[in-house]
Amino acid sequence: MPQTTTSVAMACALLEIATDNNCAGWLDISGSSNQLSGVEQTRISGETYSFDGDTAIIQGGKREPMELVVQSVYTETALETFEAARAAFETAGCGARMCLRWSPAGGAIGDALYTTPRGILVSFTYPPIDATAGGPILAGFTLKVSEVTHSVVAT
Repeated sequence: MPQTTTSVAMACALLEIATDNNCAGWLDISGSSNQLSGVEQTRISGETYSFDGDTAIIQGGKREPMELVVQSVYTETALETFEAARAAFETAGCGARMCLRWSPAGGAIGDALYTTPRGILVSFTYPPIDATAGGPILAGFTLKVSEVTHSVVAT
């Protein structure tokens, strides 16, 4: 197989959140976020051994939840990542919920789009401070979801 010529740059993605109940009001947080991690989903598995044979008998089960971690630039501007996530985390009480979607190639028509159902905001990082640092303050949040679905950007 020849070497690919269609790789996608990591730095050109689209990242959006929705805090409404039906995940319809998407807010583009690309301009104030700089990292999405925790995107690996695992499947429960187990094994046992019998008296005969030298290897395990292995079976697979259901997919486990994922914890998606968004790192953002701290700003005090409404409708940017920090303030939107903070409001959702602090005001929803038990079970603050949010949806997340991203397009690695930037969100043009035909690009891949990965979308979560409503997940639970399980952690929120308030702005740390450091007198010896010179860069922007980074904050963020963690969203626990059951799955990610794949589609393509239609409009």
